[in-house]
Amino acid sequence: MHSQPSRPLPPYVVLIALLGALAGLTPLAIDMYLPSIPTMAKEFAVPVEVMQYTVSFYLLGFAFGQLLYGPMTDSLGRMPILIGGLGLFALASIACALATSVELLIVARVLQAVGGAAGSVVVMALLRDLFERDQFARAMSFGMLVMNLAPLIAPVLGGYLLLYFGWHSVFWLLAAVAAVLAIAIGLVIGETLPKAERPPLRLSSALGTYGRILRHRECMGYQLIGIGSASALFAFITGSPFVYIEYFNVPPEQFGYYFGANILMMMSLTSLNARYVARLGSTRMLGIGLGIGVSGALLLILARWFEVGEVWGVVIPVILIMGPMGLISANAAALSLDAFDGAAGSVSALGGFMRFLAGAMIGGLMGLLHTDSPWTMVAAMSLSLIGSGVVYLWMVRGRMAAQRSS
Repeated sequence: MHSQPSRPLPPYVVLIALLGALAGLTPLAIDMYLPSIPTMAKEFAVPVEVMQYTVSFYLLGFAFGQLLYGPMTDSLGRMPILIGGLGLFALASIACALATSVELLIVARVLQAVGGAAGSVVVMALLRDLFERDQFARAMSFGMLVMNLAPLIAPVLGGYLLLYFGWHSVFWLLAAVAAVLAIAIGLVIGETLPKAERPPLRLSSALGTYGRILRHRECMGYQLIGIGSASALFAFITGSPFVYIEYFNVPPEQFGYYFGANILMMMSLTSLNARYVARLGSTRMLGIGLGIGVSGALLLILARWFEVGEVWGVVIPVILIMGPMGLISANAAALSLDAFDGAAGSVSALGGFMRFLAGAMIGGLMGLLHTDSPWTMVAAMSLSLIGSGVVYLWMVRGRMAAQRSS
């Protein structure tokens, strides 16, 4: 362990449950209102692709929020950043519920994302404070199992909230969840970064740390793998409401079941990662995850090219793409953080910034290139994950060459 928390830690199960719930706030905020997008587009009298921009702007706010919080959480401590961020998230969620136009909704979503970014940065830093590399990947995998409950239940819950209480209720619930998490984590876990280990908060120091990370080949290689897999995920999040609900006529309240099938596969593979990563190592587990995902991407392209299986020709390959996301993310993050042990917050923040910026760009590009077919989503998901596979092969080849020369 790298540091000692300000109070005795709770049992491992409680710790993982709380941190998993914190990590799950972001997919909850994104996924729970996906079934409402077509309904909200009609209420605000805008095309559905305009409403899809609310996802892209959320990702953009989340990206820049993480970049801001990275140096702050390393210099000011974990808890002040977390409590302040979750407070902003809760207030912005209330503003979303009260929005009377798509423009106001977008502004509120950006503020919500900036607040929620604190949780994403802090949860990674907390885990790195408390666990070494492979144990970090193991703990992160367990945390992801808890986190994955959010996207599993979020679209289903969001669909029924829409059906019985209207789309506004989604954001009222998000505000309540953020408030409860802030109180619970502050009381149960507390600060994990002693003041003696906090560098001063200076802009030049923060920029210098980011510069060193960007110049580090191995760290950035694993970050690029995470960016590619995250881009595939965000392409699905952005495009799936149109593809499933509008194109294949899936009822909004049933959308969550199709979405949840991906999460069940993700939970299964993530649990295998937690079980075997200490034995096989993060590098090998990352390769296994990418092998499954790239196979799904190729199958998705072939299924749509030959128009096989209607909706199931999309659903099944997408499950293979989405299933290993947790496995890929946990191991890529563990390997990238290993090179910068003393700047976990900055590495997490920069990686998160790049992943969510890529997600926002993918979403915006999909809006611009929107067609009345699934091909926009199919191309974005497949090319993103295949790109991650190429980077992994480049990383492994580079490592093997370095070993031969040494």
